[in-house]
Amino acid sequence: MLAHIHELINKNQGSISLSDFMSSALYHEKYGYYMNKVSIGKDGDFITAPEISQLFGEVIAVWIMNTWEKLGKPPRFSLVELGPGKGTLIHDIIRVTRKYSSFFDSMSLHLIEVSPALRKVQKQTLKDAEVSWHEDIDNLPEQPMIFLANEFFDALPVDQFVYKNGEWYENRITKQGDSNFNFTQFKLVPELAMREKLFDGAVLEMCTARIDMIKKIEEKIHSNKGAALIIDYGYIYPTYKSTLQSIRQHKYTDVLEGIGSSDITTLVDFSALQNALKYTDCEILTQREFLYSFGIKERMQILMKNADNEQKSRILSTFLRLTENMGTLFKVMLLLNI
Repeated sequence: MLAHIHELINKNQGSISLSDFMSSALYHEKYGYYMNKVSIGKDGDFITAPEISQLFGEVIAVWIMNTWEKLGKPPRFSLVELGPGKGTLIHDIIRVTRKYSSFFDSMSLHLIEVSPALRKVQKQTLKDAEVSWHEDIDNLPEQPMIFLANEFFDALPVDQFVYKNGEWYENRITKQGDSNFNFTQFKLVPELAMREKLFDGAVLEMCTARIDMIKKIEEKIHSNKGAALIIDYGYIYPTYKSTLQSIRQHKYTDVLEGIGSSDITTLVDFSALQNALKYTDCEILTQREFLYSFGIKERMQILMKNADNEQKSRILSTFLRLTENMGTLFKVMLLLNI
């Protein structure tokens, strides 16, 4: 991986953008973090909501069935998950909805996954289900669609710009010796500089990959009818600070170390996603508000009735983690086109 990054820098006159660095570190076909390992879970580097508790997937299932009804109960529709991890969320959705035959029989499952390692795990998790895998959303069937994206947008590559002394600079990656890298700020030429004037030291993160993806999703549900549920840690009102972070074995690490072995993400700017929409109104709320709206507390109480003391403690702990610990940091974006 180091040799690959060095070669990129050499080909680009001594520096590369943060987005190019992230693309290589995360998605290089041979060395990329997501491409060669299963990183999710206690034995991995981070844990996502579906891995924390079945409550999460059960609430999502309720939302999907509710949305299907709003769409007029189409006889065929696609349930599409972007970045499905180990396949746990879809597995829970299948378990909950299988008993509702009219809904279940109308649903075709499509997973958007570029990682061979994760596809292998997903196929094992979902071995009893009929699932289609894709590398992108371009070739999905032309029928109503419901999209799910849980902790997908945060890992799409971003660029960083810094405002200081009345001018804009770009944070780029440069070499330091034979095996290390630095962040170096390059002054933007006037025609590339942003017009916005901010406070000294302000950091602006921009992600064209997120904007492109939300536009693609909107085009699909505009053309075919449908909905989207996007859940991620992020903000509605930017603080203009760097949100770049690297995680390995559940601990924060230096972004420029352990390249290809650490997860690199940034917080999602939900206002930027909203502003990119042309045809579809959207609602943005906290994960806590969303989960409460679709019955997580009531479901938790049902599970508690048949649990022993140890199970009750675990159920309550995971409920609080989803609704309180993650409840406000994580945002939910809902799109609906009927």
